[in-house]
Amino acid sequence: MPFDAPHAHHQSHKEGPVTHLTPPAIAPSGVELTHLLAHPQGQCDLEGLAAAISMQDLAFECEGDGQLAQHPAFPAAVRQVIGSELMSTASREALAGLPCPWGPACGLHVFFNGQSNKQMAGLACPWLVRTDSTGANSMRVTLRLFGLGQLWCNSLGEAAHRALERGINLAGVKSACQGVLIRSVDRLWSPLQDPVPKANRALVHFTTPFHGAASTEELMDSPSDRATVGSQFLSSLLSRAEDIARWHGLSLAVDRQMLDDAVASVQMTMDALDVSEWNRAISQSGTARIPMRGHTGLLQLQLGPAPDPALLRLLQIGSQLHCGQDLAFGLGRYELFLTADQDSSC
Repeated sequence: MPFDAPHAHHQSHKEGPVTHLTPPAIAPSGVELTHLLAHPQGQCDLEGLAAAISMQDLAFECEGDGQLAQHPAFPAAVRQVIGSELMSTASREALAGLPCPWGPACGLHVFFNGQSNKQMAGLACPWLVRTDSTGANSMRVTLRLFGLGQLWCNSLGEAAHRALERGINLAGVKSACQGVLIRSVDRLWSPLQDPVPKANRALVHFTTPFHGAASTEELMDSPSDRATVGSQFLSSLLSRAEDIARWHGLSLAVDRQMLDDAVASVQMTMDALDVSEWNRAISQSGTARIPMRGHTGLLQLQLGPAPDPALLRLLQIGSQLHCGQDLAFGLGRYELFLTADQDSSC
């Protein structure tokens, strides 16, 4: 399992430093974890990050309304009930939004408010919720953990199991999930372990809404707004990679100007993007809701005859660990297809 900030080992690489990290024997306390995140022990470029990223999926095959698993509000509803379960076993400090003094830290600190330290404000937590329909009366709920978050796999798994057995209500309308049939833990192989493919065209298919800074109540479904979403998607990829690096005990070192130039040269086709609107319930009763808005569908990127490999890596990382705002609610999930045009020199 290649992560742990206290014991970083570096070796030279023609495209930048490659960092291999070994896991700690015991998961740290909340105070120690906050320190590790604020003070990474190594640096890496995007190739080094791709080699270091470690992920695993907690998968729950469940009974329930399969169609509702595809609703954009459902991952947030799952996250909500898991949070309630973690609160029941959390420290007083974590319940107050402070670093948990326990060793290991309680799950609430890690998966919900571990970024409350002022130095790390805004750092995304090390997990994602994915929900998929597997039939008319069945669904799969997947919790994807990465980096140091994997050390709390058992804690999150037990809380999620209890939550799913109690049932998940979608905005108080009905019990969308009614119990766990099969539970498994899988370590993930990903294309991040392979060399960057030769491609000059990328197809990004958002399967859950991409929520960017432009996804406001004033957002309209116009060509100019879709163009803004496309540029925000590309610019948000680097911020996402920086968060992921921190959870692997690393800080990301990249040539930002070169990457900005690569992003600026991308030609985007956004005609197949659609606006999605829904309400996210604040509680299981559904009495209080927050209006949400984002984009789903296909974003086509023409990367040029010799695209920057760093941009391709960022697209790959985002396809595994989402991108954009409100990732905690399952948003920003996309499928990535990289192709090379026949007349391309790449």
